[in-house]
Amino acid sequence: MSAAGPLSASELGADLGMADGQAITIADGRAPARGSGSWSRGCDGLAVRGNRVLGATVRWQGGGVDVAAVVEEKWGLGVQGVEELTGGMNSAAWLVVGDGGPVVAKVVEAGDLAFGAGLELAGRLGDAGLVTGRPVLSRAGRVVERVGGRQVGVLEFVEGVPLEGAAADQVAIGTTLGRVHEVSSTAPGGLEDWLQLVTQFDEWLDLEEWIRPAVATALDGVRELNGLSWAWLHGDPAAEAFLRQRDGTIALIDWGSAMRGPILYDVASAVMYAGTAEHVVRAYVEKQQQAADEIESGLEAFLNLRYAVQAGYFAWRCSTDVRTGLTDPAENRKGLADARPAFGF
Repeated sequence: MSAAGPLSASELGADLGMADGQAITIADGRAPARGSGSWSRGCDGLAVRGNRVLGATVRWQGGGVDVAAVVEEKWGLGVQGVEELTGGMNSAAWLVVGDGGPVVAKVVEAGDLAFGAGLELAGRLGDAGLVTGRPVLSRAGRVVERVGGRQVGVLEFVEGVPLEGAAADQVAIGTTLGRVHEVSSTAPGGLEDWLQLVTQFDEWLDLEEWIRPAVATALDGVRELNGLSWAWLHGDPAAEAFLRQRDGTIALIDWGSAMRGPILYDVASAVMYAGTAEHVVRAYVEKQQQAADEIESGLEAFLNLRYAVQAGYFAWRCSTDVRTGLTDPAENRKGLADARPAFGF
């Protein structure tokens, strides 16, 4: 292979000390970006695109940030290559191969208040024994550095295969979330302040006539609940954020939506993604038995709230033509449409 040629899945895996043909997943929970370059599939069926130069620094310009230069200057890591990854809905990410092994660099907007908090939470949970893709501290001892009007973090690389929809995977998700909330339990906060998670989108709720009444109904349902337990939450526990590692351990990564809030929000989010409560809830309650009654009485209300968040979020994205993380602008409309059936419209 020429130095400037595309890197296949097996070649990238070999460069990272992995077995030939083994597919990889990146610690942002995402596969490398679609675009120019070749695609290969490892034995697990995960797509990997090679598009970096071995033995040299590639100066990717990510949101105005020279990623390799920042990692070298702020983190003191020698950079041999940089691989662009598919970004999240609100971020951009790169696999950085350096002298000390692979890490992930992630860039978000300066105003993203959840970014630093999520990295700190990943660090605390990592210290408690969970595998989280925790932050690598900069030379200044910070989890986040501000560069060029952006926030930059460097995370530990986490290898693994994303969970899917099988019953066993749903059990693993429930068990892992129960462990997270066990470690991160905190005193309850102000519910109305927390509900800004939804109300922040008020300006855009008239995009379609069903959105505002649906959101109002969801908010009222949660306000009627009492005695909610709080913890630091993952915030977006989709199956692909959970990685099964070689030894069977489940890692939970991608902490960009982390927040302090009612545990039912994480549980409802996991149930929404799974499409059923059966396995996720049973496994969660085995770890958090004291939450059984709370889940029985409040899960439906928080499922409605979770769909209300989705409706508000995509109403905002549609109204302001935000396309971060998308290959097709129509995906914003699909995200909005996917929330609608939950409210009977």
